[in-house]
Amino acid sequence: MHFGKNIIRFKNLDYKNKKAKELQKIKDIPEGSIVICDNQFAGRGHGNNIWESAEGMNLTATWILKPIFLKTEQQYALTKAISIAVKDTVRFFYTGKLPVTIKWPNDIYVDDLKIAGILIENNIMGNDIRDCFAGIGLNLNQEVFYSDAPNPVSLKTLSGKNIDHELCLQVLSENIFKHYNQLRESGADALNSEYNQSLYRIGEIAEFVTNNIKIKGNIMGTDKYGRLEIKLKTGETKLFDFKEISFVI
Repeated sequence: MHFGKNIIRFKNLDYKNKKAKELQKIKDIPEGSIVICDNQFAGRGHGNNIWESAEGMNLTATWILKPIFLKTEQQYALTKAISIAVKDTVRFFYTGKLPVTIKWPNDIYVDDLKIAGILIENNIMGNDIRDCFAGIGLNLNQEVFYSDAPNPVSLKTLSGKNIDHELCLQVLSENIFKHYNQLRESGADALNSEYNQSLYRIGEIAEFVTNNIKIKGNIMGTDKYGRLEIKLKTGETKLFDFKEISFVI
């Protein structure tokens, strides 16, 4: 497998995952192929969130995977693998003392600042995952952000250095292959411990909003479906799905 070697480049795209899906429908694209663009002008995040990226300043790319070794109920394992890969890539370029964590469900944070977003979309057939489109937006060299996002940051802001796009693409692709291969060889639970230990505010008292009500509790980890496990101050442990709870930052 020539993972990360087949790179399909575009100058402008509305949304890279959409283009990757279109290409895959036309022709069976080799696993590990990357769809990348300089300017993504309608990037999506989780739910209705929008991803802001100045042209040519950041990394916006989608990896095409074919995880036939996983069943539909195991698909959150892909989110774990991709999240750890992005976290490791940020840590490769940022060597400072601030913590680099995975903010559930799909962001990478440096301290309390968002540096990357992930959107994974799967093509399901029966109980099998036929295709996985792992879209990643990583802030490299953008220093001024114009959207209403409250806390964006880039590697350049953190390090004071320009980040080479091609080197970042290579490092990220190698990290994705490493952790994706861990799933292939060791199964869907292979990354559970590393993922949970990497979670933003793991083991700390944090404040959340659910059903318009603020609650406090300790993040304990996630279950196999990706639901967030929180131990409330009452001592009760509850599971929350993606749309049921959000952090108070």
